[in-house]
Amino acid sequence: MQDHGGERQVAGSLPHSLKAGLSLSPSGPGRVASGGGSSPTSKMACCGGGGVPVEDMQALAISSLSAADVAKHYEHLRELGKGTYGKVDLMAHRTQGTKMALKFVTKNKTKLKSFLREYSLTASLSCSPFIVTVTDVLFETEDCYVFGQEYAPAGDLFDIIPPQVGLPEEMVKRCMQQLGLALDFMHAKGLVHRDVKPENVLLFDRECRRVKLADFGMTRRAGCRVKRVSGTIPYTAPEVCAAGRSEGFLVTTGLDVWAFGVLVFCMLTGNFPWEAATPTDAFYEEFRRWQKAGCPAGTYPSQWRRFTDDALRMFRRLLAAEPEQRCGVKDVFCFIKYVLLSELRRRASCRAKRGERAGSSGPCIGGGGGACAAPAVSSSSSASASSSSASRSAHRHPETSTPPALPGTACMRPAPLKRTVLSDPLSPRDESPSPGRDKSKSQLLMATAIEICV
Repeated sequence: MQDHGGERQVAGSLPHSLKAGLSLSPSGPGRVASGGGSSPTSKMACCGGGGVPVEDMQALAISSLSAADVAKHYEHLRELGKGTYGKVDLMAHRTQGTKMALKFVTKNKTKLKSFLREYSLTASLSCSPFIVTVTDVLFETEDCYVFGQEYAPAGDLFDIIPPQVGLPEEMVKRCMQQLGLALDFMHAKGLVHRDVKPENVLLFDRECRRVKLADFGMTRRAGCRVKRVSGTIPYTAPEVCAAGRSEGFLVTTGLDVWAFGVLVFCMLTGNFPWEAATPTDAFYEEFRRWQKAGCPAGTYPSQWRRFTDDALRMFRRLLAAEPEQRCGVKDVFCFIKYVLLSELRRRASCRAKRGERAGSSGPCIGGGGGACAAPAVSSSSSASASSSSASRSAHRHPETSTPPALPGTACMRPAPLKRTVLSDPLSPRDESPSPGRDKSKSQLLMATAIEICV
């Protein structure tokens, strides 16, 4: 890595013609140049056909811009999102008027190599209509690395899922089809996303007629071995949760298949199926026992009684405990034609207000006969839950007769869907220990007090 006149060149093993196509444009600050007027994303799009590994496509020159330079060329409209490793702002180019989402990644959380890997991977996959497109804007400030991507005006999938209610089934099926095609496209190229969740699904309309998969900072090649690091719990496959920190785990497409199955559950119900896929989690252990028993008809885990038999067959294949037994993502397409939610089995599943009443008056009614076991919820998520209690109460399903629960199963409150915010000084994009790291500072701010793994 060298410094030349305000630019930093990251050397790679690209052919000379490709390097020339990705050099920095002298006419536009923060823009990646492209030979012949085409964008760099077209140069990198669908790479692999020419035999160039995606990981080697990092011979990009990145320009340095001051805060004044950024303000000079881009008008800040509003903040779209913020997380542990940076933020995303909606900006408009002052001369062209083009709106774009600028992703700022803080330098003390992410290495330049990891940042450029994410940009290169996203650009190489942008030829899929179901994967977010990056622009030719690429620069660094004093504190952040920055690149531009297309603006999704309807926000992300998490924003529109009603807590403890879920989305209409037809909307869920539209998402399933588009995200399934995005993941299948990646898997066909030997890539694993490793961070499939509603926050990483961008919406271009509120009816989910056009959605795109985003955030490829954790994407790796299938077959490589990585260390277990911090990340989101509910979408994490059991083999990752069980992996030791030292030996790590093997990256397989089954990680995405599992996360996709959890995502479908979240879209349909507005709840997590469990907090973590570990034996200590009551919801997961109940589901695992049902699977080990051969998924007997007529007896269902407490959070799964609302689904039809066809939906349960789909979940059984997506959420198989053994990675090699999971189906491919595209195999779910044959289930889209079926009804997934059963009107006869729907019921209010120990929702927040019922849980509060049960806490003061005794065991929770509605099945199982035990006391409600409520997962920990942060004060901030509790506040958001109370603010939307009126809208949730309007969506309650009428009480109906339901199949019996597994023997000894308590009527437990489902974990409400919420964003997970981490405070971890180790970036998941680097996946290497930092010298002198204070492990006591790693903590989960919103979710549970369980160590997170991805």
